[in-house]
Amino acid sequence: MVDQGGVSVWRVEGPALVAAYVVPAVLGLKAAMGWGVWVSSPEMVAARSAGVWTGLALGSALFFWYTILKVRLEVGPGGIVAVNPWGTQRLSLEEVAFVRLGAWGADFHHGDGFKTTAYALTGMAGATSQDRRFAELLEALGGEPDSLQR
Repeated sequence: MVDQGGVSVWRVEGPALVAAYVVPAVLGLKAAMGWGVWVSSPEMVAARSAGVWTGLALGSALFFWYTILKVRLEVGPGGIVAVNPWGTQRLSLEEVAFVRLGAWGADFHHGDGFKTTAYALTGMAGATSQDRRFAELLEALGGEPDSLQR
């Protein structure tokens, strides 16, 4: 959790975060090497190979940005903002009946029966417990853990 002027922010961490930086970097390095080979001996095969690696590097960078790097959860006096891969959900603190740590992140259950999931508190298939981060979330929400969690 990072505190940014009264707003607590959580992002994806662990092996998924490492992969989000390492995989595009390695593919980008391979693409740069391919373009270096093409400059030294400009043949169509070298250009095609470098182009493929460039596409893979850009595609993986976009994929990881969209699914991991952009994902965050913000809790502050203005409410809760869950930025997930498919969109951003904003909730006021009054809308949240209780919070539960689910398989895909923190589940904010609304009083009307709907729920909003914040993927920033998921292990992203890293087999890591998110209990510590969930306890931080409950503390940031300002309630007693028993009153917020069912």
